[in-house]
Amino acid sequence: MEEMLEEMLLERYIAYQIECKDDGPDARYVFEFDIQSAGLRKKLKDHTLKRKNAKSSDQKLINMLGTAMTKGELRAQRNIRFLNMTPDQQAFIRKVLRDSFTQKELELMGKGGLVVRVIPVKEGTYGEYCRKQRGMETPEIHLSHELNEDTIAHEFIHHIRTVDEVRVGFSRTAYKIVNGTYDKTFYNANESDIHNFEEAATVAETTARTKGPATSISGYYDYVGEVSRKEAYDSDRKRLTGNPQSIDINKTKGIKGKAATNCINEEFAKTHIASMVMNGRTALNSYYILNQKQ
Repeated sequence: MEEMLEEMLLERYIAYQIECKDDGPDARYVFEFDIQSAGLRKKLKDHTLKRKNAKSSDQKLINMLGTAMTKGELRAQRNIRFLNMTPDQQAFIRKVLRDSFTQKELELMGKGGLVVRVIPVKEGTYGEYCRKQRGMETPEIHLSHELNEDTIAHEFIHHIRTVDEVRVGFSRTAYKIVNGTYDKTFYNANESDIHNFEEAATVAETTARTKGPATSISGYYDYVGEVSRKEAYDSDRKRLTGNPQSIDINKTKGIKGKAATNCINEEFAKTHIASMVMNGRTALNSYYILNQKQ
């Protein structure tokens, strides 16, 4: 007989930990996402996990999408809603989030609500961040079906730059935020500089955070000039991850949390992407102009 040992409610997730007496220390974990969805319920699978006397909080759990996640990782993402996507797409996005952000950062991103959809986006783009505003009380991230690590991290970084109120300097959004919503009057008066700096700083932070170097380098590097897109990216990746320029780019590993935000504040001005020129001036100059106006 199977004995249910634990039932844990995690918003839209219900986790059942089941132990088979005849199987010794093996435990099976089943996660049901949106119990009202018959389609997803059919995809539920039992996974066996050796506990080996590990502490419960340290045990790796297997969710229904096939992504290994701890209970803490599931809790961190519980207020982020994933819509209009396949289980495989959701699993990939969750993995990128776990690799690129701390649990504390993910909790912060979902605190006021966040919706993520995989839908057609503007031609020539792979994702977009729709800010909280009148008519959109919950911010949304839209991703194309051509999912990649850089795009996912990039759009979530736009969001955390907006909602993390303790950020300062280069790591804080270029948008003027009032009561959680961006000031449209300020935006309309400074659109070029806001877009210029916001995209460059977000590219820089994405470059620092992704687990491995980009397989498809951001098109914003085309606006750097003087050096090729790859040369500029590789140099920035090494600088922003704290590696010497002599290291093989494939050996660089991403950073997250305070290490990432501190690095952006300390190193952004020295990066190639800070010299990105759009609308007649560099992203760095746009930052200084905006900083004087806010």
